[in-house]
Amino acid sequence: LLAMCEKGRIAFLHPDLGIGGAERLVVDAALSLKKSGYDVCLFTSHHDLQHCFPETANGTLSVVVSGDFIPRSIFGKCNAVCAYLRMIWLGLFVLLFSKFRFDVAFVDQISVVVPLLRLFSRGKIIFYCHFPDQLLSERSSVVKSFYRFPIDQLEDYSTSIAHCILVNSKFTQEVCLKTFKSFERHSCVHVLYPSFNASLLSVEKLSPISETVVPRNRKYYFLSLNRFEPKKNVELAIYAFLNLRETLTEEYRDAVQLVVAGGYDPQLKINLDYFAHLLKLCKRLNLNNFVSFVESPTEELKISLISNCTALLYTPSNEHFGIVPLEAMYCQVPVIACNSGGPMETVLHEKTGYLVPSDPQAFADVMIKFVEDATLKTKFGQAGLEMLSGRVALVTGASRGIGRGVALQLGEAGATVYITSRPVDKSDSSEIADLPTLEKTAEEVNGRGGKAIAVYCDHSKDEEIKALFQRIEEEQNGQLDILVNNAYSGIKAIANCIGKKFWECEPEIWDDINNTGLRNHYICSVYAARLMVPRKSGLIVTISSVGGLRYLFNVPYGVGKAACDRMAVDCAEELKAKNVAYISIWPGAVQTELILNNLDAVSEMAVGSFDKETVKNIFINGESTEYVGKAVVHLAAGNYYFRKTYLQMDCIYYCI
Repeated sequence: LLAMCEKGRIAFLHPDLGIGGAERLVVDAALSLKKSGYDVCLFTSHHDLQHCFPETANGTLSVVVSGDFIPRSIFGKCNAVCAYLRMIWLGLFVLLFSKFRFDVAFVDQISVVVPLLRLFSRGKIIFYCHFPDQLLSERSSVVKSFYRFPIDQLEDYSTSIAHCILVNSKFTQEVCLKTFKSFERHSCVHVLYPSFNASLLSVEKLSPISETVVPRNRKYYFLSLNRFEPKKNVELAIYAFLNLRETLTEEYRDAVQLVVAGGYDPQLKINLDYFAHLLKLCKRLNLNNFVSFVESPTEELKISLISNCTALLYTPSNEHFGIVPLEAMYCQVPVIACNSGGPMETVLHEKTGYLVPSDPQAFADVMIKFVEDATLKTKFGQAGLEMLSGRVALVTGASRGIGRGVALQLGEAGATVYITSRPVDKSDSSEIADLPTLEKTAEEVNGRGGKAIAVYCDHSKDEEIKALFQRIEEEQNGQLDILVNNAYSGIKAIANCIGKKFWECEPEIWDDINNTGLRNHYICSVYAARLMVPRKSGLIVTISSVGGLRYLFNVPYGVGKAACDRMAVDCAEELKAKNVAYISIWPGAVQTELILNNLDAVSEMAVGSFDKETVKNIFINGESTEYVGKAVVHLAAGNYYFRKTYLQMDCIYYCI
């Protein structure tokens, strides 16, 4: 995104800024970009201050509304046409009447506006596709098929001409490639997983749950959390709950409750009709006293409902991604979901939850396990955090900064983590007070539930690198699951040459910047691959930088980072048949100890169109050193990264 955006103005175009997973994605993306120093504005056709996320109502984010005068439908028909007209109007408003001149436009959900933005602006266009709209529309008649044909063709074309196309899951990517014929000639269709804002799930934000929602005598309650729409298949949860009660003994039958909560907009007929349908269904099944409904819960109530439930029931089939299961697992709550779509990429079957057929009895058979075995929730919930239990990892350069943050997250996830740094007398901590040491990192990794093994290693010396991997092989019986190449010793060389051209620096700067960086990363990768390939499993991550794409600091730095990225691509090509992945990650502005202690010096490294004060503010509001660690943990815990050789994390909150 940095490569697309020189001046830092980003416009988001979203059709209806209400409450839902797509809206949460847009809001969090905008928040993250704003925090990183970008000028962000959200444009939407509808924004109800009583039905939206607080950041869009309290002034945190700039929101501009235009086009709400265009109806959502014509006598209940032509919903797609009206949605397209509203989005076209919104695009015209941005181009003709808004004073906000964007460098990048992030278009969400409806692509019809993309050709307009490309034709009449110089900005780059990103389109985020949650799922092909044409697959969400029924073809119940010949007339409907004729009505949809031009709309489908327009969706196909307008989506394909975006500069960059992002999708929310591997499942959606595969569906899009099969559905959109124009995608065959488009080489830029990437998976960018939505994430969640962990700060919103803090236990400090829990609010009491009313007894009208969960009566006091209900020892167990299951939660369904979705928008009130037919495609969410909430009936499955209700029928599964009915089957559960019929299966339970009398002792437990009246101790269970089902809570159905989710986004509800009284202006949307689909919400009104579906909610009424669910109420009638519960009445017909005599479940009124055991099923409670919560429309549009506050963030605090939502967190409370998730954190205290016995298990989350996630009922949509072929769901495009599904953010709620991630929120539940973060809150140490097991998930029961359909074995299709996005949850297949996030829920670990029989570890963090169950993936079962879309059948009430299949759900009920699993639900009863959590009622009969009270320890099961704790076991599955803990697994949601300790996703790497039994894994062995090596993080080089882990005494401080990004390496330390990665090691802490791997330890928190339950891994055994080898961590390295230069000997104390050669490290920065020997010269700069208050910098963390390797021993301090090891102590904290152990304190978080992992097992740290500290090894002093000078990564500029081949024999010490070789000895390190020999030790891991001997102590772990040849097991190494994760390598994170982070060791680097070029900071001083970079600082000493700020403002100088390459011919004004001594040639030795090349070695100072790249020997412990690029060269060491390659040597470590060789030894790691020799342990991973025989086991046909592993993940190698090299910490790179946007400097591999655009000028940053100096020539040796940029060439070294570009080579790191190229190395990731080529190594991945040779390793993919062995089930070993190689990924290059670009962190954004990171609040490392050295950066925070030298902010004034850092501001001298202003690049591109960013002035010194902007650079300083970007780092002040930068990401935690542990953010990259969270990405590595989730990459290592799943199998979906084999499709993704090259992961750019710069400034976008949602890359994991």
